[in-house]
Amino acid sequence: MAGTPSCRAWGDRYLVLNTAIMQWFGDSFAPREIQREPDVSPLYADLSDLPPALFSVGTLDPLLDDTLFMHARWLAAGNEAEIGVYPGGVHGFTAQPTPVGRAAVQRQHAFIKGLVAAKPAPA
Repeated sequence: MAGTPSCRAWGDRYLVLNTAIMQWFGDSFAPREIQREPDVSPLYADLSDLPPALFSVGTLDPLLDDTLFMHARWLAAGNEAEIGVYPGGVHGFTAQPTPVGRAAVQRQHAFIKGLVAAKPAPA
């Protein structure tokens, strides 16, 4: 919410999002003076005792740093996490029927299947 380096430096390039649009969304969601509070911006929250997570981001997503930082914070909090960084992926690329989008979705499916397979059977 407060703007990571990739968000701030993105500028006017329009590949689904740009800096002005992200600022508008942030200001519409919460006043700037509370945008770094954990309830508003999870990057600043206590992330301990959370389930395994898979973070997916494209290199052409202005939220690239947000994803990289959250992955690192997830691990630092003692949680399990994986990350997939996809060259050429724009914001929302996983919803697009492109090779990079399909690859990310396949990894997401495999990640979830792995979690389900590792879950103990109910007693």
